[in-house]
Amino acid sequence: MVRCFVIIFCSVFTSFLSAQVVNKIDIKLMESLPETKKNIVILLKDQADLSAVKNIKGKDVKAAFVYNTLTAKSEETQISLRRWLKSKEIPHRSFYIVNMISAQANLAMIQVIASREDVKEVIEDASFKMLDMPVTDRNDSGQRLPIWNITKIGAPSVWAMGYNGQNVVIGGQDTGYAWEVNTIKSKYRGWDGVTEDHNYNWHDAIHQVDTHNSGTNPCGLNLIEPCDDDDHGTHTMGTMVGDVDNMDQEIGVAPGAKWIGCRNMERGWGTLTTYIECFEWFLAPYPISGGAGDPTKMPHVINNSWGCPPSEGCNNTNFATMETALNNLRNAGCVVVVSAGNSGSNCNTVSTPAAIFNGSFSVGATDSGDAIASFSSRGVVSVDGSNRLKPNISAPGVNIRSCIPNGTFVNWNGTSMAGPHVAGLVALLISANPELAGEVDKIEDIIEQTAQHLTSTQTCGSVSGTNIPNNTFGYGRIDALAAVNIALADNYDPYVKQTSSIVVSNAQRGLILVSQNNSQYRVRVNDLGQLTVTLIGAHGVNSMLVNEGSLNMETSNAKIILRSPNNTYWQLNVGNNSQLSTQTIQIPPQHFEINTGDLKISAAQKGVLLRSPDNTCYLTNISNLGQIITIPADCLN
Repeated sequence: MVRCFVIIFCSVFTSFLSAQVVNKIDIKLMESLPETKKNIVILLKDQADLSAVKNIKGKDVKAAFVYNTLTAKSEETQISLRRWLKSKEIPHRSFYIVNMISAQANLAMIQVIASREDVKEVIEDASFKMLDMPVTDRNDSGQRLPIWNITKIGAPSVWAMGYNGQNVVIGGQDTGYAWEVNTIKSKYRGWDGVTEDHNYNWHDAIHQVDTHNSGTNPCGLNLIEPCDDDDHGTHTMGTMVGDVDNMDQEIGVAPGAKWIGCRNMERGWGTLTTYIECFEWFLAPYPISGGAGDPTKMPHVINNSWGCPPSEGCNNTNFATMETALNNLRNAGCVVVVSAGNSGSNCNTVSTPAAIFNGSFSVGATDSGDAIASFSSRGVVSVDGSNRLKPNISAPGVNIRSCIPNGTFVNWNGTSMAGPHVAGLVALLISANPELAGEVDKIEDIIEQTAQHLTSTQTCGSVSGTNIPNNTFGYGRIDALAAVNIALADNYDPYVKQTSSIVVSNAQRGLILVSQNNSQYRVRVNDLGQLTVTLIGAHGVNSMLVNEGSLNMETSNAKIILRSPNNTYWQLNVGNNSQLSTQTIQIPPQHFEINTGDLKISAAQKGVLLRSPDNTCYLTNISNLGQIITIPADCLN
């Protein structure tokens, strides 16, 4: 009964889809009796184009653009089909995060629907299930141990700097949440200390008892306030934002953050539409009674923990639909996290959605000694033929103490115990540098590049366990302090101001940046204008050194210019979308030239402040693995 955390899907299942859909109808629907009404999902051909979001900065602005674009597309293209369904008295529900409609229909009606020009395909509303727990996943023995995991990732050191997740909202969709439990109640966005307001803060996507369960749900259906029907959601939320346990031990990674929640599983079982309903609500939360959504209330990060193994009826035809929903939430600027699964210890055990996908930020589980948990799933991902590396990152997931609905505390194991640590770290990063809100790629890069590198004797696929990243730990175990230090603009002070361009005229030299572990990396440009990064031992003679501080290229016209081997000069730019690029230029009249040496930022954890055309500032640094990281920051004048 372990659930997994979700994230972004990529379109890698085309061959599977073609095998599952015949004449626009899921073959599973064709196997049913003609008069049997089936739960279906009708996918519209015309899906919204969100490509312009890559040029938009800021979480709220991104979310509003995505919400408005998606809702406009659904309103424009669904009206005819919705009218027809209503005329035939077919129960249905419209969605916009994916341009689709869920319905109940028999085979004859399904065939009519599939024949429509505006319909791409009709698929089964397949069941999904939380990941199976490892044998030792739940330990209710009451054993009281120190909260080792919070210290292990360095969260208390970040709190001491003044960052505990304040002004950040974490979303969770799971089995629900017992909001009245003291350790998480004060963190609920719907509680002001006196009264509760569940509007925009809670949604229940469970409208009926799942066919895999019997009896009545212990919480009920269509809940107007949070409730947890299986304990698990409450436990994960405690790890993300909780206060102290009954021994005054801190259990939450980001105790200053707020949380909102959506129930997407009925005692551990959900469907394609219950998950999508929660994703849609998170993109633009709306009141309990329904109504217009508000994308400014979208959480900064969301955790999910469920899987779709073939043994539980996983239907490959719904992968692309879920991919669209997840990517659209991610495009809106919300970070989404997924546990790798509990099917280890062999290779190729990251094998079910959502952990398998290229865009998912998959999380493996480690123990107190930084060893991989035996149950933690490993890459490579072979089920789709991609052989991609997984997981992306690891976090503590063994003997994790947190709260459950009756107000007691238990120690559980599982990769779904690891995922909340990553969501909590996202909150710490954004509280330390609010400019990171909505910058999903950068947040994930920072977490990966600052992880404690862990290696394994296990070789999976063609990737040795001694590589970083590898298919056992990914990039390693998260390190909150290192991540915040590289993200925190204040750590780049003091600044040496530069008002004119600097030209490094020797093609064998370049810009040298020093990583947190004091490794020196030279950034150069090749004949195609591509930036290359090389680990070096020492800078060149006659170098320009910026000692004990960062370099502030004070105006948008002040650039760093590098010479390529074919004697072309390339200007280093940062775009309005924060991406580094180069362009060929003529050397400007006003410049400072370095003839034989490098331009070196001498101190570790310092960098270069560059300005984009719209005068947004970005701090450029280097990770311990030699990856350039560009951090949004306030301009320093």
